[in-house]
Amino acid sequence: METSELNINHAEFKKALLETSIQKHQSVIDDFKNSIREMMGNDSETNQEDADTSQQGFNVEQIHRANAVGEQVSFANREMELLQNMLPTIEDIYDSVRLGSVVVTDKDVFFVSASIERMKVNGISVFGLSADSPLYQVMKGKKQGEKFSFKDTHYKIKEVF
Repeated sequence: METSELNINHAEFKKALLETSIQKHQSVIDDFKNSIREMMGNDSETNQEDADTSQQGFNVEQIHRANAVGEQVSFANREMELLQNMLPTIEDIYDSVRLGSVVVTDKDVFFVSASIERMKVNGISVFGLSADSPLYQVMKGKKQGEKFSFKDTHYKIKEVF
Protein backbone atom coordinates (compact mmCIF):
# COMPACT_ATOMS: atom_id res chain seq x y z
CA MET A 1 0.00 0.00 0.00
CA GLU A 2 1.46 3.32 -1.03
CA THR A 3 0.87 6.02 1.57
CA SER A 4 1.65 9.67 1.17
CA GLU A 5 2.19 12.33 3.75
CA LEU A 6 -0.94 12.96 5.75
CA ASN A 7 -2.45 16.37 5.11
CA ILE A 8 -3.97 16.73 8.59
CA ASN A 9 -3.52 18.59 11.85
CA HIS A 10 -0.99 16.32 13.51
CA ALA A 11 -1.81 17.14 17.13
CA GLU A 12 -5.56 16.69 16.62
CA PHE A 13 -5.02 13.43 14.73
CA LYS A 14 -2.78 12.04 17.47
CA LYS A 15 -5.37 12.95 20.10
CA ALA A 16 -8.16 11.23 18.14
CA LEU A 17 -5.87 8.27 17.53
CA LEU A 18 -5.11 7.85 21.23
CA GLU A 19 -8.80 8.16 22.15
CA THR A 20 -9.69 5.47 19.59
CA SER A 21 -6.84 3.28 20.85
CA ILE A 22 -8.09 3.53 24.43
CA GLN A 23 -11.65 2.67 23.36
CA LYS A 24 -10.50 -0.34 21.32
CA HIS A 25 -8.23 -1.53 24.10
CA GLN A 26 -10.99 -1.17 26.70
CA SER A 27 -13.22 -3.31 24.48
CA VAL A 28 -10.55 -6.03 24.42
CA ILE A 29 -10.21 -5.90 28.23
CA ASP A 30 -14.00 -6.10 28.62
CA ASP A 31 -14.11 -9.13 26.31
CA PHE A 32 -11.41 -10.87 28.35
CA LYS A 33 -13.25 -10.17 31.60
CA ASN A 34 -16.52 -11.47 30.14
CA SER A 35 -14.74 -14.65 29.05
CA ILE A 36 -13.49 -15.21 32.59
CA ARG A 37 -16.97 -14.63 34.02
CA GLU A 38 -18.46 -17.08 31.53
CA MET A 39 -15.85 -19.73 32.29
CA MET A 40 -16.29 -19.43 36.02
CA GLY A 41 -20.10 -19.36 35.72
CA ASN A 42 -20.31 -22.53 33.62
CA ASP A 43 -19.64 -24.78 36.59
CA SER A 44 -23.34 -24.56 37.51
CA GLU A 45 -24.14 -26.53 34.35
CA THR A 46 -22.48 -29.65 35.72
CA ASN A 47 -24.98 -32.40 36.55
CA GLN A 48 -25.25 -32.96 40.30
CA GLU A 49 -24.80 -36.76 39.87
CA ASP A 50 -21.56 -36.19 37.99
CA ALA A 51 -20.39 -33.61 40.49
CA ASP A 52 -18.61 -36.10 42.73
CA THR A 53 -16.60 -37.66 39.90
CA SER A 54 -16.09 -34.90 37.39
CA GLN A 55 -16.48 -31.61 39.26
CA GLN A 56 -12.92 -31.53 40.51
CA GLY A 57 -11.42 -32.08 37.03
CA PHE A 58 -13.88 -29.65 35.50
CA ASN A 59 -13.04 -26.96 38.02
CA VAL A 60 -9.30 -27.41 37.51
CA GLU A 61 -9.70 -27.08 33.74
CA GLN A 62 -11.87 -23.99 34.11
CA ILE A 63 -9.42 -22.44 36.54
CA HIS A 64 -6.48 -23.04 34.17
CA ARG A 65 -8.37 -21.43 31.29
CA ALA A 66 -9.46 -18.52 33.48
CA ASN A 67 -5.88 -18.04 34.68
CA ALA A 68 -4.62 -17.95 31.08
CA VAL A 69 -7.20 -15.32 30.17
CA GLY A 70 -6.39 -13.53 33.44
CA GLU A 71 -2.77 -13.22 32.35
CA GLN A 72 -3.96 -11.68 29.08
CA VAL A 73 -6.13 -9.25 31.07
CA SER A 74 -3.12 -8.27 33.18
CA PHE A 75 -1.06 -7.61 30.04
CA ALA A 76 -3.93 -5.63 28.49
CA ASN A 77 -4.30 -3.60 31.71
CA ARG A 78 -0.59 -2.72 31.64
CA GLU A 79 -0.94 -1.58 28.03
CA MET A 80 -4.05 0.43 28.96
CA GLU A 81 -2.05 2.14 31.70
CA LEU A 82 0.62 3.00 29.13
CA LEU A 83 -2.06 4.51 26.85
CA GLN A 84 -3.58 6.49 29.73
CA ASN A 85 -0.12 7.80 30.67
CA MET A 86 0.31 9.11 27.12
CA LEU A 87 -2.71 11.45 27.43
CA PRO A 88 -0.87 14.52 28.83
CA THR A 89 1.72 14.63 26.03
CA ILE A 90 -0.12 13.10 23.07
CA GLU A 91 -0.31 16.38 21.17
CA ASP A 92 3.49 16.76 21.26
CA ILE A 93 5.03 16.44 17.81
CA TYR A 94 8.22 14.39 17.41
CA ASP A 95 10.74 14.41 14.58
CA SER A 96 12.02 10.89 15.28
CA VAL A 97 10.32 7.57 15.96
CA ARG A 98 9.58 7.11 19.66
CA LEU A 99 6.74 6.19 22.00
CA GLY A 100 3.75 8.35 21.05
CA SER A 101 4.81 9.09 17.49
CA VAL A 102 2.89 8.42 14.32
CA VAL A 103 5.10 6.98 11.59
CA VAL A 104 3.94 7.23 7.99
CA THR A 105 5.89 4.89 5.72
CA ASP A 106 5.57 3.96 2.08
CA LYS A 107 3.87 0.74 3.24
CA ASP A 108 1.74 1.59 6.28
CA VAL A 109 0.95 4.04 9.07
CA PHE A 110 2.00 3.11 12.61
CA PHE A 111 1.11 4.56 16.01
CA VAL A 112 3.86 3.70 18.50
CA SER A 113 1.91 2.96 21.65
CA ALA A 114 0.46 -0.43 22.55
CA SER A 115 -0.26 -3.47 20.45
CA ILE A 116 -3.63 -2.58 18.94
CA GLU A 117 -5.26 -4.11 15.91
CA ARG A 118 -5.67 -1.96 12.84
CA MET A 119 -8.07 0.95 13.30
CA LYS A 120 -9.46 3.76 11.18
CA VAL A 121 -9.22 7.28 12.50
CA ASN A 122 -10.46 10.20 10.40
CA GLY A 123 -10.50 7.84 7.41
CA ILE A 124 -6.86 6.82 7.87
CA SER A 125 -5.96 3.18 8.57
CA VAL A 126 -3.41 2.92 11.39
CA PHE A 127 -1.72 -0.02 13.10
CA GLY A 128 -1.00 0.25 16.84
CA LEU A 129 2.60 -0.79 17.37
CA SER A 130 3.94 -1.79 20.77
CA ALA A 131 7.21 -0.18 21.86
CA ASP A 132 8.26 -3.73 22.82
CA SER A 133 7.82 -5.08 19.29
CA PRO A 134 10.78 -6.06 17.12
CA LEU A 135 9.48 -3.82 14.30
CA TYR A 136 9.57 -0.80 16.60
CA GLN A 137 13.10 -1.68 17.74
CA VAL A 138 14.24 -1.47 14.10
CA MET A 139 12.57 1.89 13.40
CA LYS A 140 13.25 3.51 16.80
CA GLY A 141 15.03 6.87 16.50
CA LYS A 142 14.69 7.08 12.72
CA LYS A 143 13.56 10.32 11.05
CA GLN A 144 11.65 11.38 7.97
CA GLY A 145 13.40 10.20 4.80
CA GLU A 146 15.28 7.36 6.50
CA LYS A 147 14.85 3.72 5.52
CA PHE A 148 14.70 0.52 7.54
CA SER A 149 13.99 -3.15 6.94
CA PHE A 150 12.12 -5.70 8.96
CA LYS A 151 12.16 -9.33 7.88
CA ASP A 152 11.83 -9.13 4.09
CA THR A 153 10.03 -5.78 3.97
CA HIS A 154 11.79 -2.49 3.25
CA TYR A 155 10.24 0.76 4.49
CA LYS A 156 10.89 4.41 3.82
CA ILE A 157 9.67 6.90 6.42
CA LYS A 158 7.67 9.61 4.71
CA GLU A 159 6.62 11.45 7.85
CA VAL A 160 7.02 11.29 11.63
CA PHE A 161 4.98 13.31 14.08
